[in-house]
Amino acid sequence: MIKLIVSDLDGTLLRLDKSIKKEDKHAIQLAMGQGIDLAIASGRMDNEILEVLQKLEQKAHRISQNGAFIYTKTNLPLHATTFSPQLAQQIYQQAKELEAIVLVCNENTYFIEEMNENTSEIENRLFYGLYERPNILDSIGKDIHTSKITVLAANELIVEFEQKITNQFGDHIDTFISEPRCLDIMPKNISKGNAVRTLMEHLRLQPNEIACFGDAFNDIPMFRLTPYSFAMSHAHPDVKKEAQYVINSVSEGIHMILKNIPAPNMMP
Repeated sequence: MIKLIVSDLDGTLLRLDKSIKKEDKHAIQLAMGQGIDLAIASGRMDNEILEVLQKLEQKAHRISQNGAFIYTKTNLPLHATTFSPQLAQQIYQQAKELEAIVLVCNENTYFIEEMNENTSEIENRLFYGLYERPNILDSIGKDIHTSKITVLAANELIVEFEQKITNQFGDHIDTFISEPRCLDIMPKNISKGNAVRTLMEHLRLQPNEIACFGDAFNDIPMFRLTPYSFAMSHAHPDVKKEAQYVINSVSEGIHMILKNIPAPNMMP
């Protein structure tokens, strides 16, 4: 019996305009009405997850910034991790040399050194805007305690930069392409998989008691925790290969869970 549903946000539960499909909201409410717990696991910040939960009209466990921060539905903090200032400064310096937009994040703020004509599109997708901070490098380790660095650029540049910094800092960082043209750089051992495992231990749940929903490479670590993993049909083929089921919507997967009948896996 599934006791916990874990859902990604962007591309899974959340649409580009930050809305949630009515059928997905209804399915979540139906599941929670039957005693199933909910956790949101996202690359977004915790305050943004709280905004989504207001839309859902529910309380849930929260895994933000790919697992850098974990809170239970009663707001009990289970985990928090940030970079060392020196490491964050080194990564930021190298990222700034790219033709890219570079965001530096603490728990609840996205910092950018300078706004430009491309940043408004990013802000439209956020629940809270970007905070302009000239000379970010000087602020890192002082009033910016960096938990994530995000690089937004052409896919080819993202892949190349990911390889470069992995070769250089691989013992101290983990990286995820959380969506096309978006690279998230995290402290070592920070992943949705490790975060969900921490939550499972706290809730005393077994792998066959959780179901995970996602659509991107940063969702793969949590897919590997359970036989009930659901990838969205629009996901990259390599992401779909890691999931037990491929579905068109969160509501489809939840109804499968509630019927307790495993549907045949769709072809990736």
